[in-house]
Amino acid sequence: MSEKLRVGVIGCGSMAQHHIAGYLNCGRFEVSALADLDESAMEAMDARNGIKSTHYTDARRMLDTERLDVVSVCTWHADHAPWTVAAAARRPKAILCEKPMADTLGHADAMLVACQRNGVKLVIGHQRRFLPAYTMARDLIARGAIGQVNLMQCFAGQGLPNYSSHQTDMFRYLLGDVDCRWVMGNVERKSDRLERTTRIEDSAIAVFEFEGGARALILSDVGAPLYQGANIIGSQGMINLTTEEVLLLNADTGGRWQSTRPDGKFFKVEAEGERFEWLEGGAAQADELADWVTGAAQTHRGRAENGYKALEMIHGIYESARCHERVIMPMQTRINPLDLMVESGHLAPQRPGAYDIRAFLLRGEKLWGHEQPAETKP
Repeated sequence: MSEKLRVGVIGCGSMAQHHIAGYLNCGRFEVSALADLDESAMEAMDARNGIKSTHYTDARRMLDTERLDVVSVCTWHADHAPWTVAAAARRPKAILCEKPMADTLGHADAMLVACQRNGVKLVIGHQRRFLPAYTMARDLIARGAIGQVNLMQCFAGQGLPNYSSHQTDMFRYLLGDVDCRWVMGNVERKSDRLERTTRIEDSAIAVFEFEGGARALILSDVGAPLYQGANIIGSQGMINLTTEEVLLLNADTGGRWQSTRPDGKFFKVEAEGERFEWLEGGAAQADELADWVTGAAQTHRGRAENGYKALEMIHGIYESARCHERVIMPMQTRINPLDLMVESGHLAPQRPGAYDIRAFLLRGEKLWGHEQPAETKP
């Protein structure tokens, strides 16, 4: 058996657990080092996963000290670009960065440049590309099981960058990674909501058109059910997709819904239930990364170019709302259009008072995210 790849993880929050589980479950990696400002977070990660890693409260020291093959960036969104650039400068073989790729397209560009310049493979953690149900739906579409795809519809919430970047990535994956032609959308933002310190909207609706003519619709926080997957309507049938199941209706099924719940390479749907998508997605994503790093695969489904386009589609919604027009891809604005709207007064909160919907993830007194409470003065 070949030697295991050495991994270092930056940021030991909830998503780091999924990365680490994926590495360990596929059996081809050794989680050698963890970096986090909070020692207790690293200790908890070791205990949960039964590992003994070296701990660093300075991630750059970890990057300089350890002989890492792979670096996982599991910080909050605004720190994805700085830590990816820092890791790339040390030239590991690959970086797996949690999604969304960055907080702005300009920062995502910097990540691509840093990794290309240093010969580092960059993957963005859209692990649902590795779910057997998603791949089965993609293959059904490719072989014409529902004819020409006319509309894909999905339901979202909790902020477009976090939740719906999975869905914009899903749209492209299901269609064979064709490019998005244009985006048109609008947002409501009466409050001052954040998600992992990134501004988010209260609700949103968006329409996309892709090469080949397929269109997609996202309804986010407008009273619809919340789940990952899609209703896919074609000229000769329909697919109802979730993370575990493919429902197909066409002439071959006699006009009735036919259900398939495909198992993965590492886990079985019935055995794992709702945990299946996280366990199988993480393990299969890591397994393909090992193949890419070792030369057994020529590319990776989650390569950064796909993560970039998923982010671009999300920011296209904000840009459409900002400019009151259909946004033709590729997008030209390199900073976050939602930030532009808020900071210019275009979309000033009518109910002020910033609050982060992920504040419950913070430890100790860090309930303000990146901000610190003012010192008490005598």
